[in-house]
Order: sequence, then structure tokens, then C-alpha cells
Amino acid sequence: MSMQVIVSQMAELFILLFLGYFLYKIHIIDDNFNNNLNKLVLYVTIPCMVVGNALSITKYASLSTAGYVFLIAIATFLLLPIAGYLIAKMLKVPQQDMGLYVFMTTFSNIGFIGFPVMKSIFGDAAIFYTTVFNMVFNMSVYTYGLYIINMGSEAKIDVTWQKIMSPATYSCILALIIYLAHFHAPHVITHTITTVGDITTPLAMMIIGATLARIPFKTVFDEFKLYPYTLLKQLILPIIAYYLLSSIIKDPLILGVTLICIAMPVGNSAVLFTNLYGGNNELAAKSVFITTIISIITIPIIVALFLA
Repeated sequence: MSMQVIVSQMAELFILLFLGYFLYKIHIIDDNFNNNLNKLVLYVTIPCMVVGNALSITKYASLSTAGYVFLIAIATFLLLPIAGYLIAKMLKVPQQDMGLYVFMTTFSNIGFIGFPVMKSIFGDAAIFYTTVFNMVFNMSVYTYGLYIINMGSEAKIDVTWQKIMSPATYSCILALIIYLAHFHAPHVITHTITTVGDITTPLAMMIIGATLARIPFKTVFDEFKLYPYTLLKQLILPIIAYYLLSSIIKDPLILGVTLICIAMPVGNSAVLFTNLYGGNNELAAKSVFITTIISIITIPIIVALFLA
């Protein structure tokens, strides 16, 4: 695995995050603008990213292999909330933050960080499997993810069919159809959709930076539960998962991709959702920041232990 790839991806994330922080401090971004950016990412750029990934696939696995990976991904995202709940109980997190901790454990950053890291570890063969996990991620986060993040919260999210069937949910369904049909749009269409999707990560990281800018910087590191949480989520949980999964998944590539997906840092969606629907967005922003830093150490450890 190329450590340079991981470090460069993390460095790019932090530069974008601090750009958002700086723009908020000099009043180019304010709370209203940040909220509108949040909606732009959730309703426009993420759907374009999902559909663009599907349109860009050129190598297709057999239906049986694709179906198997989909089942593994679905099972992973159904079981991770249980792990998240147990971790939150172990740490005795406040009841109002219980759902957020479960959400953060379930929905890691397998989009922007995931693809280059998977490629650096496993090569191009991992791109398809990562795409499958990304599809299931998006289908999950916009459906039962809304219920998870609402657990224990005083500000109840009114989970309606309209919220579940959001543009991102429709884009996941469309992406699945595109993949199964081996459909390819004209280059100009694919390129345009992909270009819009490519701004998802820069905008999402600037949103996180702007969210962090609302609080004194010295308090970013004072959420002490996040340190044992990160150790449990990104080291202990993947280690336990390896011994459980290795007896079920015999393909080493599928096993490796699944393991690294579990070991990824907290995803941007935690901040996007708490900004949009209410919740502890300061905790969400701090968790993305801290878990991404620590993943520079934890991901190589997992690779050295099980995938080298």
C-alpha cells in the first residue's frame, strides 16, 4: 500500500476543510450560505456523483459476483448499526447523541477517501467492489439512516416518504439500473454529470470547515469520548470484523474491500444530515476531523495485520 496516497488524500481533505473554516471566519460563508451549500450537496451533487460513477464503469463482474457483493454490502450496513449502538453504550454517550454515534459508525467515508485508498491497496480490481459498497451506502443513508440519526434526539426528524425518496435515493435506483443494463450515455452527458458530482467532496469539506468555524478552535479537541470512540470504530471493530468475515467471505479481495470500508473514518454525511435535519452538528464535524486524522495510522495497521 502506498502511504503517500493516503497522506495526500488526507492532506487534500484538510486543506479543503480549512478553506471552509477560513471563508466562514472572513464572512464569505455565513450560516445561511452554508445551509444552502448543504442542500446543494445533498440534492444535486451527490446524486450526480452516484449516477456518474455508474455511467463510468467499463468492467462488469458476472451477475453472480455482483449479486454476492451486493449481499455482503447490504449485510454490512445492516449489522454496523448494532456495532455502533454497542460502542455508544460502552462509552456511555448522552442519550441525545446516541443516534449520531450509531450513524457515524455505520456510514463511513467510502466515497472520496475510499476509492483512492482501495486502489492503492488492491489495484484497479477493487474499484467495482468499492462502487457497489458506495451504492448500498447511498441507498441506506437516505432510508434507514434518517431513522438512525434520529435516535434519542429531542428534535425529532419527521421521516416521511418524501424524505426517504429523495433525489439521492432515486439516483441510487437509477445507478443500479444503469449498472445492470450496462448502459452508457453519450460522452458529453456522462462527463457533465461526473463533473457536477466531482464537486461533492470539496463542497462537503468546506461545509464541515464552516461548521467547525462556529465554535472556538480549542474546543475542537475537547470532545474526549471521540478518542476511545475512534479506537473502537477504526481499529477494534475492523479486527473483530475480520475474524467474523474471514470465515464467511472466501474471496480475499471482497474480504479486504469490506474490511477497509468498515475501517474508514466518519463520513461527511454526518455533518450534512445534522446541518439539514438538526442535531449535534458540532460533534459531527469534530468526529470527521479527528477520525480522518487518526485513520492515517489505523488503516495501515489494519492492512499490515490482515491484508499485507
